[in-house]
Amino acid sequence: MQSLIYIKSALRALHTQRMRTFLTTLGIIIGVMTVIAMMSIIEGMNRYVYKVLGNIGSNTIYVQKYQWQMGPGGHKSRKEWREIAKRKDLTKEDAEAIEELPSVDLATLTQSTRGAQVTYRDNKIDIQEIEGGTIKYLKILNYAVVKGRGFVESDIAFRRQVAIVGPYVVDNLFKKGEDPLGKNVSMGSYKFTIVGILEEKGSFMGQNVDNKAIVPLTTLKKFVRRRSRYRVWGAPSIVAQVHPDYTVNESQQDIEELLRARRGCKFNEENDFALNTQQMILDAYNKITRGIFIAMIGIASLSLLVGGIGIMNIMLISVIERTKEIGIRMAVGAKRKDIMFQFLTEAIVLTVTGGIIGILLGFGLSKLISILTPLPASTPFWSILVGIGFSASVGVFFGIYPARKASKLNPIEALRRE
Repeated sequence: MQSLIYIKSALRALHTQRMRTFLTTLGIIIGVMTVIAMMSIIEGMNRYVYKVLGNIGSNTIYVQKYQWQMGPGGHKSRKEWREIAKRKDLTKEDAEAIEELPSVDLATLTQSTRGAQVTYRDNKIDIQEIEGGTIKYLKILNYAVVKGRGFVESDIAFRRQVAIVGPYVVDNLFKKGEDPLGKNVSMGSYKFTIVGILEEKGSFMGQNVDNKAIVPLTTLKKFVRRRSRYRVWGAPSIVAQVHPDYTVNESQQDIEELLRARRGCKFNEENDFALNTQQMILDAYNKITRGIFIAMIGIASLSLLVGGIGIMNIMLISVIERTKEIGIRMAVGAKRKDIMFQFLTEAIVLTVTGGIIGILLGFGLSKLISILTPLPASTPFWSILVGIGFSASVGVFFGIYPARKASKLNPIEALRRE
């Protein structure tokens, strides 16, 4: 009951100076709004990234000529790329040997080419990537065909010119409502018949995942001419799915030992191949978001510091303005701790009110950003608690000094104050 009395008294005191109260809490509002908005965006991006990588397969290992490099230090010199290009190509026999490992469930050879133009009648689009795959390839990468069919053994054996395309290709190449199945399209100078449409996956790290076509690996090999500039990016690679009874690290170690033996790597030589996983993407992504989060905390801390100083200043002014009121309360029996808790409660109510407004504005700002930009947003419940906790902590920290000063006033001198 005593706490409710303090809160009601604080609300009345703050209500009498509405404009001053708003200006005082502005720093708190901006700080909490920044925290909530950034947390919502980071949380939304985290969920989206984990969803996309989960759809691709977090238990997938990519065996390639080069190591994925992201972030600072990720650029190689021309000399390094030339050395990588000289490495032996991975083969179908390598994939078959990897698949025989107990720690590997499935493995298959794959290859891709970039920058093809797809044409249907008068419509043309530039496709990001044409992937050469097999029946196992679709299973390993969790490619779901929502319309039509996937590959069959005869497609691979007879090198049929058939293609499975992403929904972006369908939406931009065909008229609305037109069935693309069975239609012949040109990819570069070659004709392909569309036999399947992939499930929509959206975009990832600025790239549209649905802007692709998958053709039989044997067919792609028939058309792709290995020029020198394709010796790295267009080189064959292997995708392997980890057996459920083993971890990704265990499977990686088995694959590394097998390939070193098959490719004749000496004990003192580095691998002439690279093993890549989705975890590498997640690690690079987490580094980026961690940097954003630290910057956000820094900006929010400065804003909360400014807001806290403003609150301490306004509470000191309030103590001076209400000196006579403090004296009267002491004269009728109020103890020093009652005066202290009264002003401390006012400071906390002031900052928590600003925090609540900041939470609402941060939530609205994150939603607006998700509508106007590709950035997704999702406000976790714990971020609301963090916002309220931050604002309450500022109220306690910056409200103690004015509250103690009010409680130490001499009641006789306070009553004499005009």
